[in-house]
Amino acid sequence: MTDRSQVDFPEGPSRGRAPHVRRREPRTPVATLTFAMFVYIFVNLLWALPLLFSPQRFFSLILKGELVPGQFDGLRWFGAALLAWAVSGILVLARPEGRAIFVTTGALQLTFAGSLSLYTWYIDPDQWTLWYDIAGSSIFNIGAVYLWWARFRARAVLKSAQSKH
Repeated sequence: MTDRSQVDFPEGPSRGRAPHVRRREPRTPVATLTFAMFVYIFVNLLWALPLLFSPQRFFSLILKGELVPGQFDGLRWFGAALLAWAVSGILVLARPEGRAIFVTTGALQLTFAGSLSLYTWYIDPDQWTLWYDIAGSSIFNIGAVYLWWARFRARAVLKSAQSKH
């Protein structure tokens, strides 16, 4: 169904003519990159905060087996690393010029996470809960594809600071 605010209805009776639908302007490379960085920050925070503050509870939700108390508390450092990557995403949002290496590294991070998530699901399907396998793999892989696309689309913006020197 088309939103009536985006449709031009001709004046007077229109016998058999369809209304003209106005086309939305395509998203600019900077807007695409901005949205991709918000996705990247969200994905990192989605894993960083539970790992940083309550890894035991996080793993009790996603693992099928029993947990030994404190078994995963040592992974808080991983939550801190993901939080640092989320902060790097904020830095790219603040000033994207010349930050191509951060976006490329973030895209690689999500690509590796998505690939390894699928690989882990393949080699040991009974380790994680099914909802986590599906959600985690989907979030990582869709985020990776979108971030790579935004990175290639906004490459002129990301490298513009280097060309000024």
